[in-house]
Amino acid sequence: MTQPRAGRRLRTGAVAAAVTLGLVGAGGPAAAVTSPAGGAATGGSTRPGGGWSADEWPAGAGTTLKTVRSIIKADTGTAGSLTGQGVGIALVDTGVAPVAGLPAGQLVNGPDLSFESQSGQLRYLDTFGHGTHMAGIIVANESSTGTVGLAPKAKVTSVKVGTATGANDVSQMIAAIDWVVQNRNHDPANPIRVLNLSYGTSGMSASTVDPLMHAVEQAWQAGIVVVVAAGNDGSGTTLLTNPAMDPFVVAVGASTTNNTITTSDDDLATYTNNSTASRKVDLLAPGTSIVSLRDPGSRVDEQYPNARVGTTLFKGSGTSQAAAVVASAAALLLQQRPSLTPDQVKKLLVGGATALTTGTAGRQGMRELNVSASVGMATPSFTQAFARSTGTGSLETTRGGNHLSVNGVELSGERSIFGPFNAAAWASLAKQGTSWVGGTWMGYRMAGDTWTGAGGTGGTGQVSGYAGKCVDVMNRLDNNGTPIQLYDCNNTPAQYWALNADGTARALGKCMDLVNGGTANGTKVHLWDCIGGLQTQRWRVDSARQLVNVAAGKCLDVTGWNPTNGVQLQIWDCLGQDNQRWVPPYTSRTWAAATWAGSPWTGTGSWSDPQWAERYWTGHYWSGHYWSGHYWSADDWSTSSWS
Repeated sequence: MTQPRAGRRLRTGAVAAAVTLGLVGAGGPAAAVTSPAGGAATGGSTRPGGGWSADEWPAGAGTTLKTVRSIIKADTGTAGSLTGQGVGIALVDTGVAPVAGLPAGQLVNGPDLSFESQSGQLRYLDTFGHGTHMAGIIVANESSTGTVGLAPKAKVTSVKVGTATGANDVSQMIAAIDWVVQNRNHDPANPIRVLNLSYGTSGMSASTVDPLMHAVEQAWQAGIVVVVAAGNDGSGTTLLTNPAMDPFVVAVGASTTNNTITTSDDDLATYTNNSTASRKVDLLAPGTSIVSLRDPGSRVDEQYPNARVGTTLFKGSGTSQAAAVVASAAALLLQQRPSLTPDQVKKLLVGGATALTTGTAGRQGMRELNVSASVGMATPSFTQAFARSTGTGSLETTRGGNHLSVNGVELSGERSIFGPFNAAAWASLAKQGTSWVGGTWMGYRMAGDTWTGAGGTGGTGQVSGYAGKCVDVMNRLDNNGTPIQLYDCNNTPAQYWALNADGTARALGKCMDLVNGGTANGTKVHLWDCIGGLQTQRWRVDSARQLVNVAAGKCLDVTGWNPTNGVQLQIWDCLGQDNQRWVPPYTSRTWAAATWAGSPWTGTGSWSDPQWAERYWTGHYWSGHYWSGHYWSADDWSTSSWS
């Protein structure tokens, strides 16, 4: 078993990135680093981070979510009674990991549109660690530390676009936003009313034509409050990133709280992009050393061990964290008044914010989030009257200096990751809400056509593991005694497992059980009628992502390390080996995956990298061998960054 090493170049399919994720050294300010030879197309200074604006993962003192709740005054009066119940929040980010502090009932996996979607062991998972930190700020419920998210009863729909190094193209971001708009009512009890984007690029056309800004405006017009991180290029900058520059959205900067609850000493965090008279940050929120959920074994977890807080938590600073705080506040307002429009939510958030009096924030008249004041305001009559984007501008201009490459061939010009991109044709379909048809976006197959599993309130879906294969009921038979086997993941009911609160693992209406009630090494596993209290039918997931049978105290195991389809599974002493590591369903439901057709933008090769054999992410650990022959063309991101 090998752990990921800081700075190691990672491979995703056949795609190499000329840029990396928004990180700097633990505890330091945003830094410019020089690309290695053959690196970023810009040829100049780059920021690590791939568009994800987590500026730093600090080693110093942290600000707990309980403290954040007090700073933004969401813990008293009417505000203190709000939880985000009934409000859906879309998180377009790097995925969400199945950590214990994220309740399955509050999470949904939308489509994985990242390059890692082509690996069964990477799909949906947060191999970077950014998305998990954001989700924790919103809906965490970590019992061992008492860490609770700011909108703990909201429903988060994760749409993954970033890889372990953050690799993505702006076309993937646009596709993700389009999907959110078209599927915003997928859960009628928790319609998506908020979109959190901790992403930004320096490339932008005028807001009236820019494609990425057009995408977020379509979400806004569809009734979704779009909250965007302002960027982490430093307060010496004069422009927000794209799409924070769009005048309609809520652009969020980070405040420093100086380890106090009072806002009288709060100031603009030095890493936050500053703004001009034409487009200012709308409001600030706590974003420095925010303690949220740790994603063990993820890239940031391995690179910044000093940012860990105990075994389950992690500190992160950036306008990303601030954006997640504001997205949570928007959900609280929408729970209080579901009929609010996005314009009205923005007016309440900004109007209720506290004017800061210290430093740069004081001089520039910046305001910090105050949920109690916003909740107490009367509903305003307010409509933003900015000119709307046509979306017909250049995708390459929007992309800026952020270029992916495959074997040295860059993705550039008016092309998505799959092929030609016609901005005018896309903009028309996006406006009509028809750019997606099932799992096909603009004619390109990016995902499956519908949800897998039956949904519900607990984790329901595939249990994937060794060799990227799934736990499967042989021949889809629901007869007692049907063997439970290893098989290619195929999104059929024979692979829809519900891990219930009573400890049973159920598929096809029956339970995963031990043959003849045996508990010895080598006892095979089969399907059987569920019998209340039967210990051989009870399972638990441990911290190493092993599925442990309660009666035997042994682990679900791939017999003889044999990856062949049809091998019946067994139990064996828990040894922490790859044939015992599983990724269980950890969301209430999941959008189906698909194999990408054709070739990358080079016109040659395929999306499937033969070097993937025995090199995959499982249970938060890298297993198998180091990459050889194929690797990222650069370790650093260009000018776009995750916030």
